[in-house]
Amino acid sequence: MAKSGYNASFLLLLSMFLILLTFSNVVEMADRYWITFLVVLFCLVGAFDASAGDADPLYRACFGQCKETGCAGETCFAHCNTPLDGSSSDANWYLKEHLYLWLKQANCLNDCQYHCMLQREKERATNGFGPVKYHGKWPFKRVFGLQEPVSVAFSALNLAMHLHGWLSFFTLIYYKLRSEADEKTCYDYTCLWHIYAFFSINSWLWSAVFHSRDLDFTEKLDYSSAVALLGFSLILSVLRSFSVKNEATRVLVGAPLLAFTVTHILYLNNYQMDYGWNMKVCVVIAVSQLLIWSIWAGISRHPSRWKLWTVVVGGGLAMLLEIYDFPPYQGLVDAHALWHATTIPLTYIWWSFIKDDAKFGTSNLSKKVE
Repeated sequence: MAKSGYNASFLLLLSMFLILLTFSNVVEMADRYWITFLVVLFCLVGAFDASAGDADPLYRACFGQCKETGCAGETCFAHCNTPLDGSSSDANWYLKEHLYLWLKQANCLNDCQYHCMLQREKERATNGFGPVKYHGKWPFKRVFGLQEPVSVAFSALNLAMHLHGWLSFFTLIYYKLRSEADEKTCYDYTCLWHIYAFFSINSWLWSAVFHSRDLDFTEKLDYSSAVALLGFSLILSVLRSFSVKNEATRVLVGAPLLAFTVTHILYLNNYQMDYGWNMKVCVVIAVSQLLIWSIWAGISRHPSRWKLWTVVVGGGLAMLLEIYDFPPYQGLVDAHALWHATTIPLTYIWWSFIKDDAKFGTSNLSKKVE
């Protein structure tokens, strides 16, 4: 829920700002529209509701009983019946290992949530009520054990697109833009984009894992990876937009942002998984990069700025799926899954822009040398 919220806020604001840039002068109009963006931001933050399903007394009663007995109604789970203290009569050593017991308990709780949700949704449908969210997520039908199979597939495709984009960027930098006499690349932001690729691939990897099975540790890895990607993307946007090339200056600029990002991740993992606070932090980080990239694209007159604007406008329109959320069709495809689908071609265009920026930066340096 929180993740979809800050993603929606980010890309919707991004598209709005770029549309304004298209029809107005960047420097004159930027200050004029600050109030508009803040109003829209607060409206979006207030638009997200808490989940009604997990507050349902009947659902909570079913879940509580399942945790004690290992049965959700008439459906019982064998792995919930094994003592969690390792006192199993089975001689297999792994049945007494703490990690195995912990995973068994986590899987048991997840199955209890899932089957209690299905039973409650059947009762609601019988009484003429529509589906509601449970723990921030719509009720999905599992396919081959995958909790959200369509989102898993699209997350994997996004991962593949980032991997393809990074490999093509790697080939461009080290085999096409560098001569045999050069000891290093002429593009000053090569290392930063390599790190960005790592965070992107890592984030989509854990997105796929989290959508396949919503457990406590997969949720934390997914949220932490998303925050890490957003944090580094903000650092990258500042360094690229202001053409910061000196290593000492980069450390001076990036250190406070890095410290804040790490502190927030530690807070989520070790103190409290506060979804509302996490959403607000991510919205602030995302809107900050939005303003930086948008103003830079307009002022710098980058030759490939149209690709950046395509990603921005296309992503902003796609985010309407996140704002106007709807239950999964046939229990499989919801608005969030469709948003994952739209980011696949946008990722390709984004990496195309990154490669064009590398060519642009290298050509400028060559002209200065000549």
